[in-house]
Amino acid sequence: MRRTHGGARPGAGRPPKALRYAETAALIEERIAAALPEVTEVLIEAAKQGDMAAARYLMDRILGRVASVEVAPQDDRRPEYTAEEAKFEADLHACTF
Repeated sequence: MRRTHGGARPGAGRPPKALRYAETAALIEERIAAALPEVTEVLIEAAKQGDMAAARYLMDRILGRVASVEVAPQDDRRPEYTAEEAKFEADLHACTF
């Protein structure tokens, strides 16, 4: 016996925006795709003329964006030698076998 009260039901609720605006999005996508050759030429010319933003954008698109970090992670820094470690290393280099 199947209970019919409570819980989500198939087809219930508001449709997702992706489905509601799929037709409009497809039309806009077609317009953008048609304009890409012209836009690309404009970007390339701007980069050649010294527009660093255009050059950076093109390089990021072709080579991929380089990750940047404000501060180096703590794990990448080597701790300073303690006096004992420094003495051990000095003794190690002084040894002749």
